[in-house]
Amino acid sequence: MAEDPDDRSLRERADALQARMEKLEEEASAGTRASRQRGAIGKAWDKFLSVLGPIGSLLGWIVGRIGAWLGWVFLDKSDDGVKFSFRRALINLTISVIAVFGLHVTFKAIYFYSTYFEETVYVTGKQEIETGELYQFGGCTSLPCSTDSDNGKFYLVESSLYFPVMFYPEEDVFANIPQQNGACKVEGYGIYFRTLRWLYKSAQLYQHVVDVSCRPYTEEEIRRAVEGGQIVDAASPGKPAEAEASETGEPEPSPPADGQPPQ
Repeated sequence: MAEDPDDRSLRERADALQARMEKLEEEASAGTRASRQRGAIGKAWDKFLSVLGPIGSLLGWIVGRIGAWLGWVFLDKSDDGVKFSFRRALINLTISVIAVFGLHVTFKAIYFYSTYFEETVYVTGKQEIETGELYQFGGCTSLPCSTDSDNGKFYLVESSLYFPVMFYPEEDVFANIPQQNGACKVEGYGIYFRTLRWLYKSAQLYQHVVDVSCRPYTEEEIRRAVEGGQIVDAASPGKPAEAEASETGEPEPSPPADGQPPQ
């Protein structure tokens, strides 16, 4: 006796429905196990953050934001569940890179224009750190240069793609700075507080110079540097004559004999 087509169709649908139910049960079981594992990990993570106190709260917020961003970038949520989407990842990564680059340019422009400065520097030396990329020079903001005056400063000259645009720092700035005995009007950017020199040294946050205009010392500047500096004294007041004679190499005068005038 031939099988009724309707009965065959009903049996096939029943088998398909049973297979579907078995698959859903397996997925539910796997989801339950995964949920338990996530719950255990989550409890351990929460306990770790609670030990850290306020720092843990900040760390938890940062990790949460990173996790949300990763989910937004890579995961596609639909009726079929959550799955990885290469197309979504490509689009969202491109958007993220553009946004981060835009923020970087914006903050660098704000820093450049808000900390721009001009000052006169009496150069005492310069040095190449990395050819074509990084240079340094130092000088004093007044004359004479001395530790007591506390007027020494240190600057960097560095290549940059934007804010400022400087592709050739070795020619645009460094080559125009004399090795010494030059007065330069410098323009640059960067925050500087003399009491925070330890911070600048530790984080390498020295002021950057982007433009210079240099000339030799004037007669007045030479006079201030030479007379005010007092690097070498010809003779200190009150210095014994014997010490002066020994330094000059002249023989000391012999004492006069009795009854003879001094030589």
